[in-house]
Amino acid sequence: MSELSTIREKIDAIDTQLLKLLNDRAKLALDVGKIKSRDGLPIYAPDREMSLLRGLMEKNEGPLSPNAIRAIYREIMSAALALEKDVVIACHGPEGGPCHQAARARFGSSVNYAFFPDVTELFTAVGRGEGDCGVVPIEDASHGAVNQTLDALATTDLTLCAEILSTPDGSPGVDGKNNSRYFVMARTATAITGSDRTTLLLRVEDKPGALVDALEPFRDAELNLNHLASRPASKGSEDVFFFVEVDGHSRQEAFNEVLRELSRRCRAVKVLGSFPKAAP
Repeated sequence: MSELSTIREKIDAIDTQLLKLLNDRAKLALDVGKIKSRDGLPIYAPDREMSLLRGLMEKNEGPLSPNAIRAIYREIMSAALALEKDVVIACHGPEGGPCHQAARARFGSSVNYAFFPDVTELFTAVGRGEGDCGVVPIEDASHGAVNQTLDALATTDLTLCAEILSTPDGSPGVDGKNNSRYFVMARTATAITGSDRTTLLLRVEDKPGALVDALEPFRDAELNLNHLASRPASKGSEDVFFFVEVDGHSRQEAFNEVLRELSRRCRAVKVLGSFPKAAP
């Protein structure tokens, strides 16, 4: 037997073991799905997903690269998610568009996708249970914040549970440079992971010094601000909506006093959601 044939036999034997292990994992995923259904738990758990991927990155000794491990496990998790439930991910824009590509990079090819040309329609559909999650653009790599999404976030009852970073070619981006960003919206909040980010909406009077005054509680609490965008509050109003991203989870103790102080300084405060930071 040639050296190549010997190596291929070893690969075939490993593939047989992998197949059995994958199906063993799938059986456990079915059990997870039953428990989630019984207990009314959300089908998508970004905190668990990030914990799993970070753990794998720490254990990986190569020669497979971190990107390769992420890609492999995205599809494994996608297949498991589809076994737990007939999952539907609502995407803004057309099939095959940038948002769909970003969603596939996060949710894989085993789940179902539905497409909506309007962000508000997408939020309404997910709110009615016609989708398990919705994926919408929040920041375009070339043109900045997506105003349609910002406006819809001001009125939706959904919560932000995850973010997706995507490079111009549609592949996942994890370094924060030259990426488009997408928000994953759901009906339930994400648990604390210890490496989280929170997005808030602050309604502030449009006058000199109002924003500086509103942001002081973050400085006092030593919470790091990392993103800020603004939109007019509504037609005929002189107020401004500021969308603020801050390190930490809104359920952490450090946020309690900050939210109370913000409520005193702003005309309205809305927690849009907390989510795990993109995996390294």
